[in-house]
Amino acid sequence: MMKRWMSGMLLLSALAGCSTLGRPPRDAASAPVGRASGRVCHDAEAVLAGVRRGREPALPGKDGCAGERLRYVALQLLNADGRPDLARLQQQLDLATVQVRQEQSDGLVGLATLLSAQLSERRRHEEAVARANAQWLEQQRRADELAAKLDALRLIEQSMADKAQKKKIQP
Repeated sequence: MMKRWMSGMLLLSALAGCSTLGRPPRDAASAPVGRASGRVCHDAEAVLAGVRRGREPALPGKDGCAGERLRYVALQLLNADGRPDLARLQQQLDLATVQVRQEQSDGLVGLATLLSAQLSERRRHEEAVARANAQWLEQQRRADELAAKLDALRLIEQSMADKAQKKKIQP
């Protein structure tokens, strides 16, 4: 629990740092990044503000902008309640990266890079946990087999002792 909280705080602080990289002057910082077919896509600062609010976002649709996708990925990575679908998050991150390149949004490039690194780290962690769990299950299976063999040997020893004792009693 503490590790998740610490990693969440680390992610938020890194995200906050990314929003200041290559930031335009203050009057342009709050302006939307791109307008295509009536949609408004926000810059990194607006995306991070949405992450700080922490509301659970809906999965962005096909016409969702890069900021919405990055916000969705960030909130899913910070979600401590469950394990996110990493394949879906990777897909959303890939779509957002393509959109960021098309919109040429410098502020969102750093955020996308950071989220990509965080997602890769999460994937490595999940794989390591799965390997450790598989090893533990194998060790548990081996321990159970050895315990069964030991019980069988005890029964054999007990039966041999009983037979020897019966032979001593009978003249």
